[in-house]
Amino acid sequence: MELNVADLLAPVYDGLFWSVMRHRYTHYWLAGGRGSLKSSTISILAPLVQIMPENRNCHMVVMRKVGNTLRNSVYNQIIWGLEMLGVIRLYKITKSPLELTYLPTGQRILFFGTDDKTKIKSIKLPFGYVGIVWFEELDQFAGMEEIRSLNQSLLRGGERYWCFYSYNPPKSRDNWVNQEIMIEEADRMVLHTSYLQAPEEWLGRQFILEAEKLKAKNEVLYNHEYLGEVTGTGGSVFTNVEDMKMSDEMVAGFDRIYDGLDFGFTIDPLAYVKS
Repeated sequence: MELNVADLLAPVYDGLFWSVMRHRYTHYWLAGGRGSLKSSTISILAPLVQIMPENRNCHMVVMRKVGNTLRNSVYNQIIWGLEMLGVIRLYKITKSPLELTYLPTGQRILFFGTDDKTKIKSIKLPFGYVGIVWFEELDQFAGMEEIRSLNQSLLRGGERYWCFYSYNPPKSRDNWVNQEIMIEEADRMVLHTSYLQAPEEWLGRQFILEAEKLKAKNEVLYNHEYLGEVTGTGGSVFTNVEDMKMSDEMVAGFDRIYDGLDFGFTIDPLAYVKS
């Protein structure tokens, strides 16, 4: 039985599917709350584009801000997408380094964290060019300057490109992602979705119950977490502070360490801060 890709995607993504297949845009920004199926949709569409006969010269790079988050997120997500497409048997799966190779052509899917940009700049491909890029958790990147720099290193030597960006909008309207999305560009498609547009059977009844529970308890949090709405005014000094315990592995992934010393005069204490 021939696979109907439309059956793998929520109806809300039909327009995205045809835009991607017909290459109407280069940049596809997918914003939304929890359960909006952004990552699942990209993990199906991006490999599908790569193995189309007209794109057999095209490789893919998938990125997150921190490298040690790749394996348990986008790497497994892409493998899931290939399984859904029914083509996983045609791929060589490598865990060190994280890499997938399409056996009929040798096309590769590479995974990088931007905490080691030297690896991205020194990518060596057996043929062709990087034509597909996916930035997962876009809001964790430093800003549009970093995204442009990465794209300048990756998007060269080819004729057609597909760049996917997925993220949950940060609370603050002043966050760089929320500001950037307000700028209209001819080669950019923006799609904002929520779990309300996903088939309930795909999410499970418990997911719906948890969302409704939060809505009854704190509608502002619900609007942000589940609907992906920008709920902050931008007046807060720090809008992304979270009290959490961090493993040694997470700490080792930080690439910018800052040290500060505030000398205390008279009876004031001396303060040393590492951040």
